[in-house]
Amino acid sequence: MEDLEKSTEKSETEETKELEINQRMSERADDIDNATYRYLAELLELDGDDPEEKFPWNIEILRKVFDSAVCALQEHGYAVCNPYVSVSESGRQYFCTPSECGCESCSCQDEFMEKERIFSSIEDAVTRGGLKVLDGDDDSIIVRNSRLDMDFEISIRQLEE
Repeated sequence: MEDLEKSTEKSETEETKELEINQRMSERADDIDNATYRYLAELLELDGDDPEEKFPWNIEILRKVFDSAVCALQEHGYAVCNPYVSVSESGRQYFCTPSECGCESCSCQDEFMEKERIFSSIEDAVTRGGLKVLDGDDDSIIVRNSRLDMDFEISIRQLEE
């Protein structure tokens, strides 16, 4: 039990390494933002040399328009690849996965972080259930039921196909 507490203290004081989107994800996000800006400039009939003078770049507006477009496409059964890094309430980070966005394939990622997404969901559920996440790694998480003074390990492994 003492080792677990030391491990917990260590993990709580260590900084979480930021997961950054890869080059292809970044390029996709930039392409989407630029295309959305051009679309809005066209709607506003800003044909001149410097449309940004009349319509300054505003990521809040661009994302709002993009989100509306994604919603409309999804209502009609289309999946849209919108790469992002997700961060759960417990701090676990992972790249978006096809099970979330509905894409059948992804040109932005070489490897999907499905296990991390599942762990994130479990950690969120555990927290909502009144348990505390003590520690975790790539294969398991340790949770504590303080009411019963009991610790549990939850592990996930991918099954062979």
